[in-house]
This record gives sequence, structure tokens and C-alpha cells, in this order.
Amino acid sequence: MEPKLLLTIDVGNTTISLGLFREEELVEEFRLSTLRERTPDELGMEIAGLLNGRGITPERIAAAMVCSVVPPLNPKLVYGLKKHLDLEPQFLDHSSSPIELAVEEPLAVGPDRIADSIAAYHLFGGPVLVIDFGTAMTFDLVSEDGKFLGGAIAPEMELTAEMLVRRTALLPEVDLHIPTSVIGKTTAENLRAGFVLGFLELIRGLIRRFQEEYGKELRVIATGGKGEFFAQQLPEIERYEPYLTLHGLRIAWELRKGQSQGQAQGRR
Repeated sequence: MEPKLLLTIDVGNTTISLGLFREEELVEEFRLSTLRERTPDELGMEIAGLLNGRGITPERIAAAMVCSVVPPLNPKLVYGLKKHLDLEPQFLDHSSSPIELAVEEPLAVGPDRIADSIAAYHLFGGPVLVIDFGTAMTFDLVSEDGKFLGGAIAPEMELTAEMLVRRTALLPEVDLHIPTSVIGKTTAENLRAGFVLGFLELIRGLIRRFQEEYGKELRVIATGGKGEFFAQQLPEIERYEPYLTLHGLRIAWELRKGQSQGQAQGRR
């Protein structure tokens, strides 16, 4: 009998990423825009429609694991998945984290950061620094024994550039790619030099500071939208893993499932 699938859902501020796992293998991946005005039925039907388009029926899915940084969508997602896929989703957050959140405010740690940290530690070992290039850039430090130690949050390059252009009448919108020189000869070249080269140095500088303060060599893993671009430019980044958050949800579900099975056996 073919093993059932796990549906993983990462609800971000810009995009909802969905992944279907057959054991450890990611077999399908989908993306939706994060629209807060969607009704529960719209959300459930869109997800069901995407799955149906790949020939995946609800009975083939064993469970759904979710991390969300958009709380207003959570009850809609629960209702939509129950009604249209007969799934009761489980949520990853500070209270259900399988790794210790060794910070002063564990309640404030984003579920996506927890998922990234779980995946990075279990896939690559620790100590490890995860950089997620999402709507904001997050830097997450995980110790050699798997504890989330905290990190840093920085603005995302393209959103920052868009905001500057909106608030400055004489600056044009430009494509952000590596300039040939830091000495820009046009306004567009000036913007590329300031933003692209500036953000490269921001990331490189933060990696160096994490290394120095922790006092041990760190593996550095990138994920998220612009992660591949920065990984190609910065030798300090060891690897780009586009589906790190989804893998973190899979691993969290597996750990929770294993714990539940162990508790059940202990009661026998």
C-alpha cells in the first residue's frame, strides 16, 4: 500500500507555501498569494483544487501541519481544511516546538523561524545559522545541541528599495542586480550600488558577528525568496535550501507523531 501524504502549509505575509511529503520526499509544492480577505471556503476550495489538479484526493492525505505568521487566517484555514479536505490541521508554535526556545520571549518567536531552525538542525547539524530571505530577513542561531538561541531581523532588500522609491519623488524604480562598480554614474547605478552591495555587506557583516559572538564555526544555510541570489554571491553561505520551512514542518510532525506513539506504548 502506498504511504499516505503529509500536507505542510507555511502561511507567510506575502505567500502561502504548500508542500506534500511522501515520508521524507517532497513530491509536490504549490504557492498561493496571502490574501487576508479570503473566506474559509475560498481558502479550502483553492487548496483542494490545487491538490485535485495533481490527482490527489483527500483520503490520500494523512495529516496537515501548519506554521503561520498571519493569525487572522488561522481559523479560516482550520475551517476550510476541515470542510473541503476533512483534515484537522496541527499548528507549530512556541508551545508545541520540539526544540527548546532559549530566549526571553519564546511567545514572540515566529513559527516559521521555529520550522527553519528545526529543519536546519536535523538536516545539517549544529551549530547552524539560518538566514530566511522572506518579507523580512531573519537570522536564526541554533546551538550544537539543537537549542534556538535567538537571532536578528533585518529589512528585505527589494521591499526597502520600493519604499524608498515611493517616498522619494526623483528616484526611479530599478531592477536590482549586481552593479559593475560601487561608483554609480547614473541614478539607477547609484541605487544598485547602495542596495545590492549594501545588503551584501549587511549580510556578510551579520554572519561575521554571529560567528565571533558565538565563538564557534557556524554552518550557514539560506532559504526564502532571494536566498539563492545571496547564496551565489556570498561564500559565507554554505547552502541554499528553498523548502527548508516545509521540511521543518515535516520534521516537527514526525517528532510529534513519534512522541505520541511512544506515550501510547508507555500506557499499555
